[in-house]
Amino acid sequence: MLSKFEITLKDSENDINRNMGSLFHGALMEMVSRDYGDYLHENHLKPFSQSIFKRDDEFKWIVNCLDRESSEIFNDILMNRLDKVEIKNKNKTFEVISKNMQTITYKNLIDSTYFSDSAKIFKVNFLSPTSFKIDEKYTLFPNIEAIYKNLIRKFDSFSTEFSIYDEDMLESLIDNTEIIGYNLRSTVYHLESIKIPSYIGNICIKIHGTQQMAQIVKLLLTFAEYSGTGIKTALGMGAVKTDEVRKIARK
Repeated sequence: MLSKFEITLKDSENDINRNMGSLFHGALMEMVSRDYGDYLHENHLKPFSQSIFKRDDEFKWIVNCLDRESSEIFNDILMNRLDKVEIKNKNKTFEVISKNMQTITYKNLIDSTYFSDSAKIFKVNFLSPTSFKIDEKYTLFPNIEAIYKNLIRKFDSFSTEFSIYDEDMLESLIDNTEIIGYNLRSTVYHLESIKIPSYIGNICIKIHGTQQMAQIVKLLLTFAEYSGTGIKTALGMGAVKTDEVRKIARK
């Protein structure tokens, strides 16, 4: 099961910014049980992603869960018990204005993407600073191979009934995906005393292969809206929103 929690926060003094993702992660970890906190700390691949950003003059805290256990635990915390978020490092408390939760099963996700019609062009929006670490260096431009591998690994780790990985299929996806446009800027993500080089903005990709390939990409990119992509997605990085592009505007 996949879950998306959207928490709207009151920020009268305009204190919240997207670099506070790690602080909100800390606040979230203070609300889970010690046993579950230890489990999350011990596992490199986290069953959730979260980010903080401004939308329509409101600040949103988005928490996404990738399995049933995290969905149930965070549902109790965020929907049943949360009325304010305390950021102790900044001595700040933010009131919760509204809360919303959406869920979807992996089967329904697959039915609505892989088993449905798909465009062959997608606009991938990187909503929070995004980066991968390749050969010990942070990336400043999206790498299609890294994105696909990252999403497939997460999908196969948390989907208990379905798996995607196939070496030949992955190579075909990489070979038949082209970045045909982009609007990106480099930035840094502040993680305590560390500044992580990253990028934010969007890319437009085109699938040159079969309709089935496009449907697999649609599945992966829709899943990315829950999992995030790249490094530190549990700490506020790598939030993604994808749009299918049916027509290309011509000048």
